[in-house]
Amino acid sequence: MGTLYRILLGLLALGALGVAPGAAFAVDRHLEISAFYVYPAESPEFNKIAGFAWPDVKELNALVRVDVGGYSGEELVNLFLVVFDEDDKVLAKLKGKHILPAGEHELLFERFTSTEQFFGDRRFQAKVEASLKGAQPAQAETTFDISGPDPPDVDIYYIDIFNPQGAQHYQQFMPGDEFSVEAEFEIARNESSISPKIILYGAMEEDSYQIDPELDYQPYETQWDTLEGDEHGGIYRLRASGRLPYYFAEPYDYRHPFRIYLIVDFGSGARTLDYKRAELIDYNAGEQRSTDDVANRLIELNRSYTWEVQRVRGDRPRDSRDRRH
Repeated sequence: MGTLYRILLGLLALGALGVAPGAAFAVDRHLEISAFYVYPAESPEFNKIAGFAWPDVKELNALVRVDVGGYSGEELVNLFLVVFDEDDKVLAKLKGKHILPAGEHELLFERFTSTEQFFGDRRFQAKVEASLKGAQPAQAETTFDISGPDPPDVDIYYIDIFNPQGAQHYQQFMPGDEFSVEAEFEIARNESSISPKIILYGAMEEDSYQIDPELDYQPYETQWDTLEGDEHGGIYRLRASGRLPYYFAEPYDYRHPFRIYLIVDFGSGARTLDYKRAELIDYNAGEQRSTDDVANRLIELNRSYTWEVQRVRGDRPRDSRDRRH
C-alpha cells in the first residue's frame, strides 16, 4: 500500500468521524508560559528580586518564557502585556509578535518602563497572555515594586483672574466676557528628568458633577488645555486667556461662580493643584440662558500655544496673593 493511499484512507476516516482535516493536528498543539518576571534592563544577568530602586535601576525588561509545540515549521505567537498600579489603573499596554519554531523560547518586552517615572514607593502588577492558533491561550502574572525619586517640590504662589476690558485686575464678569489668568509657581528639587505638564482648567461650579479636573474621564476639551513644562527648577509666571459662557445649568440664578485651576503634573505620584474662584453676574437671567447641552455651558479656554510661560529669575515673590477665595 502506497504512502499517498494510506494518507487518503486516513482523511476519509476522519471525515467519517465528523472531524475536519487539520483539526486533529490542532489538538496536539500546546502553549505554556513557564516563567514570567521583571528584571533590570541594565543587568546582563538576572537575579530575581521583587523591588527596583532608582537610580541604581533605571529601566525594566519583562521576560516571558514560552514552550510551544505540536507543529512543524514556524508559527506566530502573540504576546499581550498589561501593567497595573495599586489602584488597578492601566499604566501600559504592549503587544509582541514572534514567529517561532516548536520548543522553548525566552521573549522580551525590552525597557517597557522607566523607574524615574514613578515618584516614591509604588507597587505594580503585570499580566501577560500568549496565544497560538490552535492552542489554548496561556496567562501569567507577577508583582514588583519601584522606589522612584522623591517628588519635586511645587508651590503655586497665586492665581489671578481679571477682565482685560477694565482697569488692571478688574474682576467683574458678565456672560460671554473675556477673561485673563495670571499665575506664578515654583518647581524645586526635581531629581528626575521628567518634565511636568502645565494644565489650566476652567469650570462653572454648577456643572461640577461633570466638569472637574479631578474626574478620571474628561468628556470635553474646550475648558482645558495642557503644555509641556520645564523640568529645571525655578519660578515661573503663566499668562493665558479665555471666554465665559452665555448659557448656564442654573439659568435663573443672578450669580454664577466659576473656578480656574492650575495643575503642575509630573505624572504618577507628583501632582499639585490649586484654583482661584471668581463670579459671573448675569443681569438678564432667565429662560434665554437655559440649555441642556453641557457643551454650550463650558468656559472656553484659549489653546496652550497662545499661553505665555516665563521663567522668573530670583527669590520667591514677596507679595504672594491669596491662593484660594
